[in-house]
Amino acid sequence: MDATASMVACARPDALAEMMGGFWQVVERVEGTFAEREAAALAYANELVRRWIESELARIEGNFGSEVVVDGERYRRHESGEGTYHSLNGPAIVRRCTYRKVGVHNGPTIVPLELATGMIAGATPSLAYGVAQGHAELPTRRQEEQLRAAHPVPPSRSTLERIARTIASAVQRALPVIEPAVRAAEEVPATVTTVSVGLDRTSTRMSEPRQELDSAPLRGRRRPYVRQPPPPITATFRMPYVGTVALHGADGETLVVRRFAATVAEGPAILLERVFAEVAHVRSHRPDVSLVIVQDGAPELWALIDRQCARLGVKPKARLIDWFHVDERLAAALDLVCVDTRSARQLHGRWRTMLERSDRAIDRISRFLDYLHFLLGWGAGEDPFPKRLRGIIRVHLAPEALREFAQHVEYIGRHKHKMRYASARARGFPIGSGITEGACKSVVTARCKRSGQRWCTTGLAACLTLRTLLLSDRLESCFAMVQASWRREIRAA
Repeated sequence: MDATASMVACARPDALAEMMGGFWQVVERVEGTFAEREAAALAYANELVRRWIESELARIEGNFGSEVVVDGERYRRHESGEGTYHSLNGPAIVRRCTYRKVGVHNGPTIVPLELATGMIAGATPSLAYGVAQGHAELPTRRQEEQLRAAHPVPPSRSTLERIARTIASAVQRALPVIEPAVRAAEEVPATVTTVSVGLDRTSTRMSEPRQELDSAPLRGRRRPYVRQPPPPITATFRMPYVGTVALHGADGETLVVRRFAATVAEGPAILLERVFAEVAHVRSHRPDVSLVIVQDGAPELWALIDRQCARLGVKPKARLIDWFHVDERLAAALDLVCVDTRSARQLHGRWRTMLERSDRAIDRISRFLDYLHFLLGWGAGEDPFPKRLRGIIRVHLAPEALREFAQHVEYIGRHKHKMRYASARARGFPIGSGITEGACKSVVTARCKRSGQRWCTTGLAACLTLRTLLLSDRLESCFAMVQASWRREIRAA
């Protein structure tokens, strides 16, 4: 039972009965179907809560005197005006005052009511968290539709967008402080034996300022004022980074997954710091945990991981190319050189069994592929193929097919030291990068690559911050810490 449910359960029965009696009397007057009466009851409940919010905010405002003290600084009442505060139940309009810092000419002003209640961008705490979670999951249009379908009374779409951007930016700025605190409060499962790390990239459509105007600047009269067109932009694709840290049990089952992301402008450095801070946290509680790096064969990503490991003095127990990437490479290579599909599938199945049983299998496979590449590149003059390969391997390949086969051969030979799957499986290590590949889809593709979407750098970075916290089961904890930082204690001067 959460705190809100506990408060309701502890309320006096007579008070609840009195409140429900008045509610029933109003709802019973509504005629129509059950659905119509239910909608009317929800609307009535929304109005009751909205009026309570207005009354409570007015009560809090009435407690402030002519001077207040905030964070040790004195502020004097400056101007009175109306403030509109958005909630899940509709807008609350309250008379409130701004206060100006004492002793400073035209000094900074504050609104004690907003500081005392922890509001941000004119949103009450409940609406603010709902908007933060919604922004992490859906575009504003879909978020507004879902809110209205559930019968709250949210603000307009433009207001939701403004609140979402403000909250996302605030969480992003506070992340270097709040994430370590949230991480430190989390327990590491007692059954964890392995922690795996992976890094990948995926594309996102961006809107970037165009360097030069496509046409000459507008000429003509400047009066009356003619609104200038917005600066031109270029739609281009960039590839943000996605990283994962997964905790595994002795049987290889995944226990916990943490997801991280960074835009191209942010770069991978901060992301890697966060990833390996997660590893350090796990090892501080479980020193005997094994670190395994599992990802695809992109050399630039391996260079980033290797540099970070060297800088921190971290030595992984295993460095593995994703099993499924290698399996696809081997299948593609055999499809090119085998005379028919049946031969390719039989040889592919034999190689898979070899890789599962022995770490040395990849060396034998690599040598065999090198040998085939040598034979196929010999030329059409003398036929050098041994009899044991006739009927299985093609004697000649077209130049394009030979170049493609050479790429597979070179890939296997360059990375074969990261393809020791038999010993990895025997030790319970993960051999697939599905968690990282899946994070590219769940973190970026599902949220940021919808039809027609384009992002600016700051907007994408802030949204990915909320998205990764949500998918790592940390959004609620991090948001609570950020919201606590918005509240201030207001004292009478």
